[in-house]
Amino acid sequence: MRSRAARLDATLDNAPLELLTPVLPVDVAREADRMLPLNSLIALYEAAAAMTGDPLFGLKAGQEMTDDYGTWVDYSRTAPTLRACLARASKAIEYHQTGTELALSTNGGRALYSYRIFGKRPASRLQHLQHTIPALLNTFQVYAGDDWRPDWIELDVGYDQRIEELAKRLGAPIRYGSAAMAFAFSSALLDRPRQCQTGATSQIRRHHLKYMVKKGPPRTFSSLVRETIHIDLLVGTAHIDTTADRLGLEPRTLQRRLRAESNTYRQLVTEVRMQRAKALLIDTDMPVTKIAHLLGYSDSTHLTRAFSQHMGLPPSAFRKRSAIE
Repeated sequence: MRSRAARLDATLDNAPLELLTPVLPVDVAREADRMLPLNSLIALYEAAAAMTGDPLFGLKAGQEMTDDYGTWVDYSRTAPTLRACLARASKAIEYHQTGTELALSTNGGRALYSYRIFGKRPASRLQHLQHTIPALLNTFQVYAGDDWRPDWIELDVGYDQRIEELAKRLGAPIRYGSAAMAFAFSSALLDRPRQCQTGATSQIRRHHLKYMVKKGPPRTFSSLVRETIHIDLLVGTAHIDTTADRLGLEPRTLQRRLRAESNTYRQLVTEVRMQRAKALLIDTDMPVTKIAHLLGYSDSTHLTRAFSQHMGLPPSAFRKRSAIE
């Protein structure tokens, strides 16, 4: 699960939004607090790059977002040394993403800081990797200076001619076919103190960190699936194959992990449908028939039956009661 939908802006500025609906529903961009499945975000970057014809679309989007990754990055960049910064980032990424890891390894005078994505990943993901590079590069430059470049960059993709252009633009060699995306650098740099002040230096407070923890990605697997189902229901349908693919899992694995939490996929679909139905009944004047179609029901009768079983009263009565309250 990736960052919030509000961060789609920089990604979509140069791409026709209506053409991206096969990857993500258009309406998700209007839900600022919605978390995005990482595989969907990866596919979104690839689709946007193809539509714009820009082989460096991901890099340019990442350069626009360098300082827009939220508290976890600001907190990391206020550490006294690069070593402490990377340690903070390795821990705090769990409040930004699920299914990924940042890790530091050293071997004598060489250090490697890697970004790894677990689970089933889209084969085409170069644009997503591109978009992560500027923020990571900027983080190192806080300690090493604005002109610093890694000794080389590793990417966990096969050869692609776009990599040559990427290396030229970044001014650093790129090695492909690696186990993870990574920056290689001298381990002597790890104890380098911060060379420049960041805008967050005097702004990060304990309450910011508490909010980061509270508003991070879902902490249970069932909650993760609910978020993903919600995105699919923005176009009226939710299928287990689609949900599993967005989460980088096989459908059987998804079902097994839900059973371990005493849930089923069908149960979660019903819960999310009812949640959306309540929000639409309270916040809009939309007819019940239209709400039913938006939620994937064939007619209002099926929604009314399901809603009555779940809430103890039909949609029309719920709307009237909510208006009074």
